Amino acid sequence: MQATQPISSAAVPASRHNWLVVAISAAGVIFILLGLLTLALPTSQEGMHVWQIDSQHAIHLMDIAGVFAVGLGLVLTWLGGKLWNRQLTS
Repeated sequence: MQATQPISSAAVPASRHNWLVVAISAAGVIFILLGLLTLALPTSQEGMHVWQIDSQHAIHLMDIAGVFAVGLGLVLTWLGGKLWNRQLTS
């Protein structure tokens, strides 16, 4: 019968930290989808005018919220990728 040796911290795979990468990346994808959905709202549901560009074009409150959500989603997915890359190299 062979004696078992304790596992050192270097031998433990990085998979126990993958839930953080998955959660951050999933939150990023959800924010991107919500932002795109917000940007696709019809004019009647876009809220108040923030800036009138010309007689046919304007920036509404929900347009700003959609751009913010897409930007936040992009940052979160980028951060998830950076964390994943860091786990693979360490």
